[in-house]
Amino acid sequence: MRKHLNARVAVIGAGIAGLSAGYQLKKSGLSPVIYEAESFVGGRMSSETVDGFLLEKAAYTFPEFHKNISKLLDTLGMSKTLIPTSGTSSTFAKGSEYQIKIGSPTDFLRYKLLSLKNKKDMIQIFLYAQSLGAALDLANPNGTTFELERETAADYILRAYDSQILEYVAWPIFCEIFLGRPEDNSKASFLATLKNLTRFKIFSFNRGMGLLPERLKNELDVRLNSPVEKILPTLDDGPVTVEVGGKNPRSMKFDAVIIAVPIPLVPDILDGMSSTSAKLCRSVTYSHSLVVALAMDKPFPETTMINNLCRDTFHVLGTLVFDHHKGADRMPRDKGLITAILTDKASRRLFDASVEQVTREVLQEVDSLFPHSSDKLLFSRVYRWRYGGVQLPPGALRMHYDLRATLIREYDRIAFAGDGLYKASLELSFNSGIDAANHITANMG
Repeated sequence: MRKHLNARVAVIGAGIAGLSAGYQLKKSGLSPVIYEAESFVGGRMSSETVDGFLLEKAAYTFPEFHKNISKLLDTLGMSKTLIPTSGTSSTFAKGSEYQIKIGSPTDFLRYKLLSLKNKKDMIQIFLYAQSLGAALDLANPNGTTFELERETAADYILRAYDSQILEYVAWPIFCEIFLGRPEDNSKASFLATLKNLTRFKIFSFNRGMGLLPERLKNELDVRLNSPVEKILPTLDDGPVTVEVGGKNPRSMKFDAVIIAVPIPLVPDILDGMSSTSAKLCRSVTYSHSLVVALAMDKPFPETTMINNLCRDTFHVLGTLVFDHHKGADRMPRDKGLITAILTDKASRRLFDASVEQVTREVLQEVDSLFPHSSDKLLFSRVYRWRYGGVQLPPGALRMHYDLRATLIREYDRIAFAGDGLYKASLELSFNSGIDAANHITANMG
């Protein structure tokens, strides 16, 4: 126990996974040090205020089924920082807007974008997903799950149903939630998402998604602008050396380390990984993601909150979010704020483009929906995420499962957290940080 209380533990990465790991370690009586390469915490769960506009850098809402994060908010006395949103959603296709209620599978019956046949098919798919039960818990896959992920969502839909469901149901789901495409993700991931389309409320944080990460940062020892360049474990039970770069490079020794960075980066910083582990880490695939905040000199009162744009017409934009639905204080009075999330294909093409080019191409498609919007632009901000969202192509869940088992088997004093071990989800990332901290304290206790 004395060794446990005196132990030095490093956490690499200050996204929500790394912060939750640090918080759990602190609850266990430890004083972890968290190293973050960026100048801010939270990763994709971060925000900033510019000229009175509250800008979300990536994640933009908080669904009520994030139960464990909600419990933490209660513990921290932050429950009142969550405010309900309108939860309204539209899909733009075939030159028209079609509204649908988020979190209500029965609303598909009133969804004018779908034919009567499509509606009947959606009921059949939804009931099928419900019947699969625990097999669609993607964080804990079983044999049935692995059978379900043998084909892509697109192949499954076109084999059993038709292109209308692919384009007007699957495409918006994957583009918004996975930041990817139904052609690049499995049948299992599609069914698991539909299964969760029960009624739920969507919240936002009154001062942005970065509110929780910033609060956790204030509770912990976080070193910003501190990229970790190498982690060198010893063969025996000795300390783990962590080499930190940046303006003040240094080498530190720790009794244990939690790595909470995108999993494909791990072989580049963790010395001596087995070829099997390194290959599995690099096999985890992510989408790219560009998020563009548009501060506008006019409000957009008649819009819905979340707008999905179908790829038969739109080639740059995947999702538009009108932020006034998350609270009037998100922008100055009589102003507007739009968060534009690009498709994976456009994000890859424009990832290294200038802010001016990205903004110009985004506004061209925004203008096609809301004419002359570009004339009202005050400023834009472009946030670039090379590791935007974990993709789940056929076989990925099996591979992720094997990766977790291999890493646990090979390391006692190094644990791993983050969405790359499961799928892109704030809740799963948070849970993975808690699990990693518990793994460390159990092995050291």
